[in-house]
Amino acid sequence: MFSQFGKKNYVLILIHGNQIDAGAYGGQECLTDRLTSHLALRILYGASANEATHDSAHSYTHPPCHPNTRMEILDRLSDWSQDNSSSQILWMYGPAGTGKSAIAQSFCDELHSRNRLAGSFFFKRGHLSREDSTKLWPTIAYQLALISQSFKGALAMRLTTDPALVDKSLSIQLQKLIIEPYNGSGDSLIIVIDGLDECEDERHQQELLRSIARSLPSQPLLRILIASRPEAHIKDVFDDPALQLCQRLDVYGSFDDVSIYLMDEFKRISETHAAMAGISYPWPSDKQIQYVLDKSSGHFIYAATVIRFVEDQDFDPMKRLEIVTEILPRPQDDEDPSPFAVLDRLYHHILTTVPYRSQLSRVLAVIAAGFTDRLNVDDIGQLRGLKPTEVLLTLRRLHSLINIKDNHVPNPRPGPDLCIFVYHASFIDFLRDSTRSRNFYFSDMDQHDLAIDLLKSWTGPIRAGYKIISSLLFIVSIELTPEMCDLLSLFRIEFALCRAFPENTEHVIAWLKMQEAPSDLLQMWEEICFVARFNAECIRGVPSSRTAEVADSEMQTLDYIRSVTSPELIRMMHMFRLFSLPQLNPEHGTSNECVYGVRIVVKAYNCSGKDVRRAIRPLRNEFGDCVPWGSLIQWVAYPPRIRDLHPDPSLEIVAQWCLNELTRQSEVWSTIIIAPAWSCVLRSCPPSATLLDALRSSRSYLPSYISGFRISRDIEHLHWHNVLQWLRTFADSPLDMVQFVSDRVPAGSFENAEKLWISWKEFTGW
Repeated sequence: MFSQFGKKNYVLILIHGNQIDAGAYGGQECLTDRLTSHLALRILYGASANEATHDSAHSYTHPPCHPNTRMEILDRLSDWSQDNSSSQILWMYGPAGTGKSAIAQSFCDELHSRNRLAGSFFFKRGHLSREDSTKLWPTIAYQLALISQSFKGALAMRLTTDPALVDKSLSIQLQKLIIEPYNGSGDSLIIVIDGLDECEDERHQQELLRSIARSLPSQPLLRILIASRPEAHIKDVFDDPALQLCQRLDVYGSFDDVSIYLMDEFKRISETHAAMAGISYPWPSDKQIQYVLDKSSGHFIYAATVIRFVEDQDFDPMKRLEIVTEILPRPQDDEDPSPFAVLDRLYHHILTTVPYRSQLSRVLAVIAAGFTDRLNVDDIGQLRGLKPTEVLLTLRRLHSLINIKDNHVPNPRPGPDLCIFVYHASFIDFLRDSTRSRNFYFSDMDQHDLAIDLLKSWTGPIRAGYKIISSLLFIVSIELTPEMCDLLSLFRIEFALCRAFPENTEHVIAWLKMQEAPSDLLQMWEEICFVARFNAECIRGVPSSRTAEVADSEMQTLDYIRSVTSPELIRMMHMFRLFSLPQLNPEHGTSNECVYGVRIVVKAYNCSGKDVRRAIRPLRNEFGDCVPWGSLIQWVAYPPRIRDLHPDPSLEIVAQWCLNELTRQSEVWSTIIIAPAWSCVLRSCPPSATLLDALRSSRSYLPSYISGFRISRDIEHLHWHNVLQWLRTFADSPLDMVQFVSDRVPAGSFENAEKLWISWKEFTGW
């Protein structure tokens, strides 16, 4: 093709596919450069996804942040972009719906206004070109060529020589299309990549990150912001040594920012929606706004979904908001779709990526029931019959909906001791609504299976049982089955002695009656509930019963007390006092409660549930549900009368158990409650070879035990002083133990320790 320019000069341009050859006649070098650059841009344009840029016509899918929101995060991004000494790579991560794309869009706008934006790419799942990783670097290169002539020229030479560069691997594209051609000066330019997790292939996502880690350090004039959900496969790469030094920014939820957004948007709707004309009273109500805010969990996706639903011009905003806040029932016709259709599609997509469907349904049931705030990964595995590794693998693809973390360790490695936190309250609503969650619905069968597992946790050695005793309220919402009856009859009494149990007792009894449970099962549970009430009353009353004088007129006779109680019951109440010593252990709080109550007795005396129910039965037979708890506690636990009522407190049994528990340290609750009193119990016992052997066995554990539970210095001195005084009661003092303990009793500590010992004796009555 011949083209003539001016009178004498012309150039011969030969185009073969994407190859270009130019022959200049009369000094047409500049024209050739322009034509070469033009062709290079055409090649890049054909390989790009121009819908993915921050300023494309499709940018409405990722609008910027609402005014006056996300200011702290945007400030941190701005600081990073201007600090050339900080990491070249910044990973901005957060769960689904926290507004990462809006933040990235606002950041792009700021960078563009300062001429610092090299290029942007917003991935979008399901979009033909925006989910294609091979279009990323051509798109960035095309944007960078438009703002840098030197880059465009250098890139044109490469593309005209090898137009197939746009079809190479991601690492070659990055190196040949971005790193090598760029030769900028001054401040570095920023590349923004949003929604990496929405790229079509996880392997491509990981390859992209690794290629950036390898290539970017050789080009210090470019920096990259990568925004994504904290998916496990992405986090794995960022945890590699090559990327560990990159900067991280957690996009957390913000109730304040969501509140600003809701107030502004509802105001806009009230002022512009045709159906709101003439409505003068405040709308929405504070209660409605708070409802939406609470459901949002501080994340924008729920709030934005509500606003889109309410502002529809074809419907009344007031009625639509009432549907959202459940004042009005949700319509079932197709003309008025679910207010959460967009949110539900997101939840469905995330859940369908989990390959372990059977395991997923068991874990989702725990989440839907609201038990995750009390259970760690190991607990959930025990409860649902899964290994901890199976729970972790199941949750691996749900990191955009839940967080597995340790409150005390930043960025912990996944493990059985980590806890699960649900990011969105609306996700639990989704699981509980069959019209929204469909095949992921928390069905009646799922609820029954979970109830069975819960009941099993209270019949066997599952540690999680203590943590979820309050889930009895969940169980009593389910229809009683023969299998549930069998498990209820095996209920272990110590679970009824937890703090959370007594408040549920009336619900359990009412449920058993309504479900027409067998009479023997109903009687057993009535006694269990009575034990729980007794335990709760003693926890409140026994420790506060001091040595103050009590009028004789307020006391019942010893014979009467023995007639309405049992020796075992009196022993239980006295045992409370042995371990209810808040004045000796101020570092564990100011409460006067022995928070474990009868559980101590059950453990120390190896009592069965039948033993405990039999011990308390005379009291229930005498008073029914109208026990004068305050008076009873005063009659039995008044220190001057303790020896008269129960002259043999079996302190040797208790001391033996204390030493065994301190040695094993198998249960934290028992060692914590023993902490202030074990040496006082030991010192109250006569010399005993059995106890001496137990003390010898436990002596290597005692120092670590004391320091491990942060016992105060005075209590530490008290323990060693009491042990030394007990050892000196032997006719033939065990010199090895006397020396061992003497070395641990500081000089000058005896006087204070003796005062504490006397205080304990007066308090307990022994």
